[in-house]
Amino acid sequence: MVNGKIRSVFKTVKRGGLSDNVVHQIKKSIIDGVYKPGEKLPSEKYLLKMFNVSRGSLREALKSLERIGFIVIKTGVFGGAYVTDKAMHSFSDTLYDIIRMNKVSFHELLETREIIEPGIAALAASKRTKEDIKQLEALNALREKPIKADKVPIIVNIDWHQAVAMASKNQLLCLVIDAIAMALNDEFKKISLSLEDHRVILDYHKKITACIKDGDARGASILMNEHIGDVLKRLT
Repeated sequence: MVNGKIRSVFKTVKRGGLSDNVVHQIKKSIIDGVYKPGEKLPSEKYLLKMFNVSRGSLREALKSLERIGFIVIKTGVFGGAYVTDKAMHSFSDTLYDIIRMNKVSFHELLETREIIEPGIAALAASKRTKEDIKQLEALNALREKPIKADKVPIIVNIDWHQAVAMASKNQLLCLVIDAIAMALNDEFKKISLSLEDHRVILDYHKKITACIKDGDARGASILMNEHIGDVLKRLT
């Protein structure tokens, strides 16, 4: 039983790949919000009856769902299949793998950022919260500290840009930026930026943060476009 009552959303599997059909139905029930993160799916006995498949086909389907992050299978007294919130994050990992497998170039990654990040900055200016601004300013301060001491910051990520994406409140854009960030991290380990490069980057970050804080979507978008274009020239 789930919350005292089974939600009957599953249909008997009649044809096609039995396991794939079961995966599709359970996945859809999770995406549609019928079963939410932390909730337990109906018992194996109930699912076998509803889908009318063999125990082997059902277990194969559940293992597939676990591999892609939709559920986790627990054993013991409180065992069973529980819905997780890992599926969204697995999208970033998968996209990262695709980027590497297809040998997407460093230049292509920067071009992609030049296309999408101005729009992300504009969204962030419209949807940011006080917590978002605090995070952006904290990351700026972290970069600024060594620069004030005339030292090159040790930066091998684009966490400030990921924070801007978080401020946009668009999950898909966050996932895409996270995947790009993972790919860029590999490249940044091979690149040496000068102190002057970091000063210019920080200046852009601070100005864009100010626009986002003030709700200036147009200003944030224009500056982000200039910033990514400037970085592209510096790194390629």
